Amino acid sequence: MSRYSVSLSRTAEKYFERCDAPARDRLRQKFEKLKIDPFDPQNSKRLKGRNDQRSARVGDLRILFHVRDLDIIVAEIGPRGEIYKRGQ
Repeated sequence: MSRYSVSLSRTAEKYFERCDAPARDRLRQKFEKLKIDPFDPQNSKRLKGRNDQRSARVGDLRILFHVRDLDIIVAEIGPRGEIYKRGQ
Protein backbone atom coordinates (compact mmCIF):
# COMPACT_ATOMS: atom_id res chain seq x y z
CA MET A 1 0.00 0.00 0.00
CA SER A 2 2.99 2.30 0.40
CA ARG A 3 3.33 4.80 -2.43
CA TYR A 4 6.61 6.37 -1.34
CA SER A 5 10.07 4.93 -0.76
CA VAL A 6 12.41 5.94 2.07
CA SER A 7 16.15 6.42 1.72
CA LEU A 8 18.52 7.50 4.47
CA SER A 9 21.49 9.82 4.11
CA ARG A 10 24.80 8.53 5.39
CA THR A 11 24.42 10.62 8.57
CA ALA A 12 20.91 9.30 9.22
CA GLU A 13 21.97 5.73 8.50
CA LYS A 14 24.87 5.94 10.99
CA TYR A 15 22.55 7.28 13.71
CA PHE A 16 19.94 4.60 12.93
CA GLU A 17 22.55 1.84 13.27
CA ARG A 18 23.73 3.20 16.64
CA CYS A 19 20.20 3.19 18.10
CA ASP A 20 19.10 0.36 20.38
CA ALA A 21 16.67 -2.26 19.03
CA PRO A 22 13.45 -0.69 20.44
CA ALA A 23 14.34 2.72 18.98
CA ARG A 24 15.11 1.15 15.58
CA ASP A 25 11.74 -0.62 15.65
CA ARG A 26 9.92 2.64 16.43
CA LEU A 27 11.82 4.42 13.64
CA ARG A 28 10.93 1.61 11.18
CA GLN A 29 7.26 1.92 12.16
CA LYS A 30 7.38 5.68 11.52
CA PHE A 31 9.05 5.11 8.14
CA GLU A 32 6.17 2.78 7.20
CA LYS A 33 3.62 5.45 8.17
CA LEU A 34 5.54 8.07 6.19
CA LYS A 35 5.59 5.80 3.13
CA ILE A 36 1.78 5.87 3.08
CA ASP A 37 1.45 9.67 3.42
CA PRO A 38 4.40 11.84 4.43
CA PHE A 39 2.20 14.96 4.38
CA ASP A 40 -0.35 13.67 6.93
CA PRO A 41 -0.31 16.15 9.86
CA GLN A 42 -0.37 13.22 12.30
CA ASN A 43 2.88 11.89 10.82
CA SER A 44 4.95 15.01 10.16
CA LYS A 45 5.02 18.79 10.04
CA ARG A 46 6.61 21.30 7.71
CA LEU A 47 9.54 23.21 9.18
CA LYS A 48 9.52 26.96 8.76
CA GLY A 49 12.56 28.45 7.07
CA ARG A 50 14.03 25.07 6.09
CA ASN A 51 13.30 24.83 2.33
CA ASP A 52 10.42 22.33 2.36
CA GLN A 53 12.04 20.15 5.01
CA ARG A 54 9.68 18.21 7.23
CA SER A 55 10.00 16.74 10.71
CA ALA A 56 8.53 13.53 12.10
CA ARG A 57 8.42 12.75 15.80
CA VAL A 58 9.41 9.38 17.31
CA GLY A 59 9.41 9.83 21.08
CA ASP A 60 12.33 12.16 21.88
CA LEU A 61 13.85 11.60 18.44
CA ARG A 62 13.16 13.62 15.33
CA ILE A 63 13.44 12.60 11.69
CA LEU A 64 14.23 15.46 9.30
CA PHE A 65 13.39 14.70 5.69
CA HIS A 66 12.54 16.04 2.23
CA VAL A 67 10.02 14.61 -0.22
CA ARG A 68 11.14 14.49 -3.86
CA ASP A 69 8.55 13.03 -6.22
CA LEU A 70 7.82 9.63 -4.60
CA ASP A 71 11.06 9.50 -2.59
CA ILE A 72 11.37 10.39 1.08
CA ILE A 73 14.97 11.40 1.71
CA VAL A 74 15.87 11.29 5.40
CA ALA A 75 18.56 13.91 6.03
CA GLU A 76 19.03 13.44 9.77
CA ILE A 77 17.78 11.52 12.79
CA GLY A 78 18.56 12.75 16.27
CA PRO A 79 17.38 13.95 19.68
CA ARG A 80 14.94 16.83 19.65
CA GLY A 81 17.22 19.15 21.61
CA GLU A 82 20.11 18.82 19.17
CA ILE A 83 18.69 18.18 15.72
CA TYR A 84 17.29 21.67 15.08
CA LYS A 85 20.54 23.38 16.11
CA ARG A 86 22.49 21.85 13.22
CA GLY A 87 22.77 23.33 9.75
CA GLN A 88 19.90 23.63 7.37
